[in-house]
Amino acid sequence: MNLSHSILALLAAPVVICSAGYAEAAPEAIAGYLPSNGGTLAGSVIRPVRDASFVELHRAAIQRFAQLPKDKQEAINAKSSADHLMEYTADLWPDKAEYENYVAAWKKTQMARMADVRVGLKDEGNNIYSVISGTRLSNGGSLPLTIGSLRYDGNSNTWISNNGTLTGTSFAADEKFDYGPQTGNEWKLEKKDSLSILNEMVRLTKSTDGKIVFLYYSLTERSAISGTVIANHGYTIIFPLTSASANTTRPGQK
Repeated sequence: MNLSHSILALLAAPVVICSAGYAEAAPEAIAGYLPSNGGTLAGSVIRPVRDASFVELHRAAIQRFAQLPKDKQEAINAKSSADHLMEYTADLWPDKAEYENYVAAWKKTQMARMADVRVGLKDEGNNIYSVISGTRLSNGGSLPLTIGSLRYDGNSNTWISNNGTLTGTSFAADEKFDYGPQTGNEWKLEKKDSLSILNEMVRLTKSTDGKIVFLYYSLTERSAISGTVIANHGYTIIFPLTSASANTTRPGQK
């Protein structure tokens, strides 16, 4: 089963993308992904759930990796990307048939829906956009997502966080990406000092079939001395789409 099809199957009734008016007003890097004039889209936080057969085969590959010399480990890491199927290398899979089993097991990955959320952008003027977000709580209230502290600056195509400025590049992924083939924009920040190394990332993409918008956010901080993880959190949100011209919900509306 195609993983992007698995994602679509999570929701019985896809939501709608922002109106044409919102998309035209927003800078190109965010237009078409999220409403930008106070509206929000309903989406879901998701995470991949691995098949047991994949977990077993992946553990065996990691054990082989740990036994390799440092130069070979670095070469493998250089070709690897987060949330992607690992490329074949004889050092990890001496028997290529086992790698084929590894790929088949990876294709059994399913997407679990963790929480319902709403996300959008609000035009603050001067080409600055703030994030409107909320996730439903069990008591009926809502809690803003951590991305709600960020601001998008359309003048420089950057996101501004409490940690600094995230600069942008394009992003593209193929069928070997956990969330399926997609294209869009990504912004990153790396901040180093004598105590820690901090990495922060925002990504807005759309599936190549145009049916899903993805919002990714992650923040990782490690000790510069020991490499110990100090902070590590993030999430992937999907917004399945049905129309490019329907209205979105404004705050206060049902």
